[in-house]
Amino acid sequence: MSYLRIAISSDNHFDINHVNADDVLAPQVRYLREQGVALYVNTGDTYNDFRKTRKYFHTLQSVAGDSFDVRFLAGNHDMLRGADYKTIQGLQDPLYLHERSFVPPASPDTVIVGNNGWYDYSFVGPDAVIHPEYYWHWKKAFWVDSTIDQPGSDQERMEHELGYMRIFLRAHVQTGQKVLFVSHFVPEVRLLPPAMLRDPKGEKLAAMLGSQRMGELLQEFHVDAAAFGHWHRRDEPRTIGSTTFYHRPVGYGTKRRAEWVTDDFMTEWQNTLTVIDL
Repeated sequence: MSYLRIAISSDNHFDINHVNADDVLAPQVRYLREQGVALYVNTGDTYNDFRKTRKYFHTLQSVAGDSFDVRFLAGNHDMLRGADYKTIQGLQDPLYLHERSFVPPASPDTVIVGNNGWYDYSFVGPDAVIHPEYYWHWKKAFWVDSTIDQPGSDQERMEHELGYMRIFLRAHVQTGQKVLFVSHFVPEVRLLPPAMLRDPKGEKLAAMLGSQRMGELLQEFHVDAAAFGHWHRRDEPRTIGSTTFYHRPVGYGTKRRAEWVTDDFMTEWQNTLTVIDL
């Protein structure tokens, strides 16, 4: 049985955190090499511009060379500028993992299934999915995602993603491979604090965090592991059903939103990096 060492990060927010990527590329590659990582996956929110996000990860792969593979997803911040819905959904880029799977050549027993994800208000409850108007109007008035291009509703967008994931998960589960699912958005409501869902302000935030239907899909296909970002809280690994969930975003290190323990990006990136052997 072969094992693959995978490093996962999310929510680096280089632009918001005033980080010059050129200054951290070499230290990141050096650290990942020291950890014996074969695959580095970032689950989104790297820049507020998808063009900059793509450029960074391709530069990272170039600096890493053959040391390890790089894959990335787009979070909602990456979607704010530099790409329309068609590009986000259908971009043909070998490093972009959205609606794709990756079987590492050195570990054919493992598959990484990627999906940017989205949200459908289902964390708030079934009524919010059936009658989404309240949360849709709140989103368009107050949420950063209001400017992101999409042709339909949030429920329709999430339904599309679930359809693709069902196809990918069914295909790979039948092979007996170990499955790591990676997404930007939260895939399971039980990972949220119950107090958030009882609070009028908290439930609005929860509505935009992810989809419980994605969590149900992961349980249906007995997915081994799942990693995500989006919500800026650092958690210990947690197993629900058959799936172990990993969630340790870098988050914001600004005066307005001081989520870091230190004032140094590389320290925060290293301390939040999830390294697993799958």
